[in-house]
This record gives sequence, structure tokens and C-alpha cells, in this order.
Amino acid sequence: MKFEKISNKLVDFFLMPLLVISICGSISLLPTLLQLVPNKAILYFIGLLILAYVGYSLLRIKEKFFRILNKIKKPLLIIFICITLIWQSMLVRALSGEFGWDPHTLICYVIGKSIAVHDKFYFSFYPNNFLLLVIEKIFKTVFFIKTPSKLIFALNILNIVIIDLSAYLLFVATKNLFNRKTAWCTLLFYWALYIVWPFVVIPYSDNWSILIGTLFLLIYSKNQNFNKFFLTLCFGIVTAFALLMKPSTVIFIIAMVITKSFFSLQRKRKIKVRKLFKIIVSFGLGFVILYSPVKTYQQYNNIVNIESDKKMPITHFIAMGMSGNGSYNANDVTKNINIKSPQKRNKYNIKLIRERLSQMGLGGYVKFLVQKQINNTADGSFGWANEGKYLYDPFVKNLNKIEKHIRILFMHKNANQNYLIADTNISGYKFFPQIVWVVALLFMLLASIGDSFETLQLLKYTIVGGFIFLLLFEGGRSRYLIQFLPYLFTLAGLGLNKLIILKSKS
Repeated sequence: MKFEKISNKLVDFFLMPLLVISICGSISLLPTLLQLVPNKAILYFIGLLILAYVGYSLLRIKEKFFRILNKIKKPLLIIFICITLIWQSMLVRALSGEFGWDPHTLICYVIGKSIAVHDKFYFSFYPNNFLLLVIEKIFKTVFFIKTPSKLIFALNILNIVIIDLSAYLLFVATKNLFNRKTAWCTLLFYWALYIVWPFVVIPYSDNWSILIGTLFLLIYSKNQNFNKFFLTLCFGIVTAFALLMKPSTVIFIIAMVITKSFFSLQRKRKIKVRKLFKIIVSFGLGFVILYSPVKTYQQYNNIVNIESDKKMPITHFIAMGMSGNGSYNANDVTKNINIKSPQKRNKYNIKLIRERLSQMGLGGYVKFLVQKQINNTADGSFGWANEGKYLYDPFVKNLNKIEKHIRILFMHKNANQNYLIADTNISGYKFFPQIVWVVALLFMLLASIGDSFETLQLLKYTIVGGFIFLLLFEGGRSRYLIQFLPYLFTLAGLGLNKLIILKSKS
């Protein structure tokens, strides 16, 4: 059997069942979400579907419509981009407000606001967020920002830049790796499931992780054989940035090494020592250029005091990922904080892992993982407002009519606290992104069937790595899936393009 086929069968062994579980889980949410949809919205949705079908039929029957559309496609695209940017700006105005958890802690440190007692050693527990703190601190200094609300507004504008730049880079990368149609299909899923939704109003590492994913794909698309010294150097820099910003995003690098190894064996090519040396030197140099200064500054910085012996061990996140629904466990965190010795902390977590495995048993653990895969991947809104104080008490009081509707759509009045808070069900409209997400997952499955070429396998290995990571560590909600969206959307785009090709042949 060819190594290409062995590699493909290996990745499919994990990917296929995991995708099927995700599809079943995402479909199971639809009936409940459908009941929450406003009646008028259903009628509008049906009307849009009819118009889309009529328009598609006319385009197929009359070539003149297609010729006219082809002539005006650039102005239409510019108008579409402008509308999207206006929409994103209105999201920022309507929804920017207070938020809890890690983003709140970061803002407090950046602005010099009083820190809660339990957050005093935050960066000692979670030093991986130090680079994000430095970026936000520099951003505040450069733009002379003095208040928390203005900093949040400015960071949300930066979010728009990050998200939209990622869209452009993802388009270029997928066009280079595959073709223009696949690039447009990929961009369609990215726009429908992320760009137009209010992820722009939460300044955190999630949006940065999307940029990292698109940069990996872009550099790889231009340097697949690592022949170009400068691009390999850039690969090293991006890898260092990924490790410092969101360590789990380096799964792409692991997937790439696995794929390259299999395909090198397939082609029976002996790796030249000289070429390998050049790759290691250029990649390593790029990595060190960013990683070493940041780590050195982290050790001797004047922003926060980081005590390395307080760092949460990897076993803590594994143990936490085996409790409840696999998400954050406050009791586990408190216990780890109270254990002062790093060695004792690690031993406690190993003991906890063994106890939880023993309680569940092998069958119970498999059942737990199936449910956790659903928790991790089924929600098409990517965990919007699923965490307490996710987003609340928006700043701007004077809004235009559209912005008022946006606020009504994504927020509701909290009866206990008497302020607006993010609405988990998006006023009943959560059903619509959920449908798109189900379709995207189905196209991912379609793209994975039959073909086994190298770049496809790279995507599949990255996605499997992401799924397994979220199953083994803290997860439990689909917000953690955001870091792998560039690869998921690209696979879905491949599936949609594959359907278009199959339909044109029939």
C-alpha cells in the first residue's frame, strides 16, 4: 500500500467519526432553536430562499444575466465590502461594553485599573497571555488612550482589522493552494459564520489565533517545499508568535511535519542534509528573533510580576477537561492555586486524572468524549454569550435605528442586575448560523471523502489535531474552536467547490 493512502486512512480513521458526531450534535440543536425564531423571520427567510432560487435559475437559463453580472462584479464586490465594514463599525458602536473573565483582567492590567484579589497572580498562573498584554499596552501608549472604555473601543476597531485582514489572507492562501473558486467558497463560510457576527467586540486572543492560522496557510502556500529562505524565516517568526499567543495553534506545524514525512516516503526522496540544515537554520532564526526577546522581557518586565512556580501545569488542564462537561472547573483552579509547590500541584492533578478515569471506566470515558466532541463543535454561534458576564452594559447611549436593532438582537435586559447582557439565543436568530454551520460540516465531510492529496491531508491532520486537543484538555464549548476556523472553513470551501464540480459534470 502506498504511504499516501496509509496516511489518508490514518487521518480519516479519526476525522470521519469525529465529523459525524459533530454533524449529529449540530443537527440535534436545530429543532430547539427553530422554536425560538420569531415568526416574521421565518417568512423573510423563506422569501430570501425563493428569490435566491429564482435568481439562480435565471442565471442558468439566460446567459445575458451572467454576462451583465460578470461586468459589474467588481463594483458589486466593493459595495459589498463597504456594507460589511459599515455593519462591523455599527456592531462596535452598539455592543462595545464591559466583559468578564480573561479579557477583563487584561484591560485592568493595561489601563492600571485596580485588580481583583484573585487576579493578582493571573500572569503567574497563565503566562501565555503575556504577549497579548504587551500588544495591548503598546497599543494604548501609541494612541494615548487613558480610559477603559476608549481602550475597548480602539481594540475592537483593531479586531475589525485583524478579522478582515485574515479574510483577505485566507482568500489568497486558498487560491494559491487550490483555486479561485475554492477561495470564494471558503470566504463565503468565513463571512457567513464569523465576519458578520459580533466577535469584533471581544478583544482577546481568539481573533489573533485566526490571523495566525491564515498566516500559516499563506506562507505555506508560497513555500511548500521550504526553498525560500525569507519565507521559512517568516514561518519561524509566525510559529514563535503562535506559541506565545495561543500555544495550541502550533498544531498546524505538527500536522505539517506528519504530512511531509508520509509524502517524502511516498516519493522515495532522500532528504538532503544541506537543505534540511538550511530549513532548520532559517526557521530557527525566525523563531528565536521573536521568541527570545519576548521571553526575556517576560522574565524582567516592569508591567506584571510573574512567579514561574505558580504556573498551572499541563496536567491541570487535562484533569479539568475530564470533569463536568469538559469545561472550566472553578474547584480545580482553586485547589491548584492553594497548592504552592509545582511538584505537589502536578502530582495532585495526575491523581485527579486517574481518579476520574477510574470513576468513568473505559466505556464511560468514550461516552464522555463523544458528548464532549458535541459540546466542543456543535454550536454554530461559537459559544456566543455562553460564559457568565461574556459581554454586558454597553457604553454608547446615543445610537441610530440600525444600531438600536443590533443591540436588541444581541443583548437583553438582565432582570437581577438591571443592565443589558449578551443574549445566548441572539433573540431567537441563533437558528440561522446554526443551519450554515451544519451545511459547513457536511461539506467538510464531502471534501474528506475520496481525495488524498497532500494539502488536503494537511488540513485534515490539523483539524484532527485540533479536535483531539479540545477533547483532551479544557473545552466544553465551541468558542475554543475559533482558533481552528481557517482550516475548517477551507475544508468546507473545498467541499462546496467539489459539489459544484460534480454538479457541472452531471
